[in-house]
Amino acid sequence: MLKPCGGVAYAGRPPTAGDAPPPVTQAVAAWASRMTKAVAELGEKETKVSALGPWVKVVRGPLPGAGSWTHEYGNAGNTACSDDTRVRGPIGILWFGEPGPERMPSRHASAAAPLAVGGRMFVQGENVVMAYDAYNGLLLWQRDLQGALRLSLKLVPSNLAANEDSLFVVTGDACYRLDAATGETLRIYKAPPAIDGAKRNWNYLACVGRTVFGSAGPGSLFALDMETGRTLWLYDGKSIMQPTIAIGGGKVFFVDRAATPAQEQEALKTVPAEARIDRSGKPIPPDVRLVVALSADTGEKLWAKPRYVSDCVKVGSTGGDLTAMFADGLLVICAQPWNGHFWKEFLAGEFSRRGIIVLSAADGRDVWAGRMGYRSRPLIVGDKIIAEPWAFDLRTGEQRQRRDPITGETAAWQMGRPGHHCGNIAASPAALFFRSGTTAYYDLVGDYGTAHFGAQRPGCWINCIPAAGLVMMPEAASGCMCPFAVHTTIVFEPRKTSRVWGMFSTPGGATPVRRLAINFGAPGDRRAADGTLWLSFPRPMITERLVLDLKLQVEPLKTAVFFPGNADFAKFEGTSDPWLFASGAAGMTSCTIPLDAAGAAPSRYTVRLLFAESENTKAGARVFDVKLQGKTVLAAFDIFKAAGGARRALVKEVKDVEAGENLVLELVPQGTPTAPAALPLINGIEIIRQ
Repeated sequence: MLKPCGGVAYAGRPPTAGDAPPPVTQAVAAWASRMTKAVAELGEKETKVSALGPWVKVVRGPLPGAGSWTHEYGNAGNTACSDDTRVRGPIGILWFGEPGPERMPSRHASAAAPLAVGGRMFVQGENVVMAYDAYNGLLLWQRDLQGALRLSLKLVPSNLAANEDSLFVVTGDACYRLDAATGETLRIYKAPPAIDGAKRNWNYLACVGRTVFGSAGPGSLFALDMETGRTLWLYDGKSIMQPTIAIGGGKVFFVDRAATPAQEQEALKTVPAEARIDRSGKPIPPDVRLVVALSADTGEKLWAKPRYVSDCVKVGSTGGDLTAMFADGLLVICAQPWNGHFWKEFLAGEFSRRGIIVLSAADGRDVWAGRMGYRSRPLIVGDKIIAEPWAFDLRTGEQRQRRDPITGETAAWQMGRPGHHCGNIAASPAALFFRSGTTAYYDLVGDYGTAHFGAQRPGCWINCIPAAGLVMMPEAASGCMCPFAVHTTIVFEPRKTSRVWGMFSTPGGATPVRRLAINFGAPGDRRAADGTLWLSFPRPMITERLVLDLKLQVEPLKTAVFFPGNADFAKFEGTSDPWLFASGAAGMTSCTIPLDAAGAAPSRYTVRLLFAESENTKAGARVFDVKLQGKTVLAAFDIFKAAGGARRALVKEVKDVEAGENLVLELVPQGTPTAPAALPLINGIEIIRQ
């Protein structure tokens, strides 16, 4: 095994003592040729294979599709989405270890996010910056830099940025350019004096191409040549909101608080009266700010537009102000709430007027705007804006829809984030990463709900980032009083075999049923090989925070045993989805499953019943009748006998079952079972409307 981004291996035959090194043999050359072909088939075009005397040398390049996280929100455009196409669910642990909590700031302080580029992970601690090999956790270097710690990222920009060869760290009025491989200082840049000549500390930081961008004080924005440190341009603003500075498409964008009275009146003329009151009919204090675009090359002002932003500022209990993002020729202005704890207020509609504004980056004209009612800081993933818990088309604002897997109807795409949490969402094109009680992620491709990794938690802003083909989460629970046992850095990698269970969310509920699949006792929700979404029952964790609920009535609820299983250890034959048969319900005598509205006319359904005997080793130990709607469909049913042995998947299909509002499943034991292994057992049920 060679690590990506520089792993080296030699293979061959050394010369015997005193002998001259033998020449390159035909066999060695042929071996090198075969290895080159094998590497090419893996897609690792930058991996080098060469024949050196009697040796073959292999130097591994970067992973195909691996991306980077170079700024606080992924890139200089602040999208909070990396360019890493390799990261996707499911994921599992690659390594864990340092850094631990010793030199990390308190998680409440909202420290700067880690960065990752070129196979290295950069972490900021208390006046220290550290570099680790992303693939094995090796500490490459660390530098103590007094004043390098940047906190309160809810209100201020990060003081870190990176590219392939350098890490940039701001402290005081200076920016250190450190060698990414060694940590040695390559250059120190000084913030140029403001237009008024005053010396101020360096605030905002970004690196794009061979230019370093920065700000000093509330109004001075500048660009420096990365190689020489020469000032390329200096712009004098009034009151630039630092978290709104975004760079992309050859432009630098920001929001300035200092709109003139005339500009305020110009912007308010375009706002209809109904958009200037809240949901209770009370007037909203008008807030107009100036959105500005500069040339990234020259600092020339390209356009400036006054914009009404009251629906993005301090909406509800979570406070917060503006942020800005650039992607695909568009500038997105939206809210950056300080906290994500306020579910009660969200569900009560307190955030319903929280808005998004999208402008053309070319000239500042309005593209679309609206009240979207989101909970946390939005992010841009491909052609959509994820504004928790929903998604909207980046170019039109139209809410993204999906086919509801239960009802078959079109419904809004929706995610749930249960559990105590704060912080923002980070993303790759295929997945979202965040805190949901514990560490959690959402597989955008699999779309089976929020998945959790227990006993460990991310920090209170962004510290779980997808890059280098991995998901990196340096320790950020320092100072936390919550009961999480693991305080360590953890790095995850994509896995081929899934062990992941989700918590699915949909606004449509579970009726009317077009197709409903229930996996009794399962730890969570999961999609089968054929794409069917199997929902666990009992439902996992918290269902009031947008996690889909199932209103099943089970008898006897207190004595029925719902057991989770592990298909990795208990193998099941005859199925491509062994996990479906690892969990189940034992001792359940009846289960009433809602299918339609009260008083609905009967429809015909196909019902598939899933069974696997996991305890008994002979026939006759567990025998029971199975009824649907009061009719016996399996008489004197013996799972072991019918399946031909233990741990063998068995599916029994019953067609033309008539049901209206509910479907009633009954499991009736023969005699009086005295042992748990004799109780009626079922693993799952799938109901399909004909």
